Amino acid sequence: MSEEKREKRREERLKRKEESKKLVAFMDMVKDPNFSKKLLKLPRPTESRDYEPISLAPDLESATILADDIPVANTPVPRYKTFPEPVLASCDEPLSEGASDLRGVWEVYEGPMKGHVERIEQCGNRVIVTGGYMVHDMRADGTLENGVNDINEMSGDELHVAALFEDGRLNLRPDNKFIAVTRYLDGDEMIWVYGPFKNRLRRLKEHPKS
Repeated sequence: MSEEKREKRREERLKRKEESKKLVAFMDMVKDPNFSKKLLKLPRPTESRDYEPISLAPDLESATILADDIPVANTPVPRYKTFPEPVLASCDEPLSEGASDLRGVWEVYEGPMKGHVERIEQCGNRVIVTGGYMVHDMRADGTLENGVNDINEMSGDELHVAALFEDGRLNLRPDNKFIAVTRYLDGDEMIWVYGPFKNRLRRLKEHPKS
């Protein structure tokens, strides 16, 4: 084995160790009995348009504004104090083939992240998840280049995550290696798996009462 390959393996081992440490720290945070109360205090969507996604065009030729027409959004620094306005509010490009319609505002009512609220926007193969002080904008095309290239709001570390719809599930792969996060519909509800944590969410029709 060449020295270059050995060095690469060492770097990968160190990276896995760091990821494991972060996961343990996150698990400890989730176990905090006051964690759900803290989630309820985070900014939440208040505008009616957050809860009523735009009607999409029946086909690409009929669309007036495409996903490409709207600049990429990122997690703001410092943290936002009021929930950000929708990014894709005017985009009527139909969802790409194989994409599940996850659009709307969702609240975790069962699971370790109970109380978390997030808004999901979609058009074409573009998906934007906003919540918990983050704004993660991605193309679900399986590439790192067009995936989430942002920061981890909690740690401040850079994030490079590939996104892809597979069998109706939106799977997220850090550095395009393994599935760390997935979201999929289960009837009228959504399942959100974050590492070892499984959460069940309901779609909200109006501002949740905290």
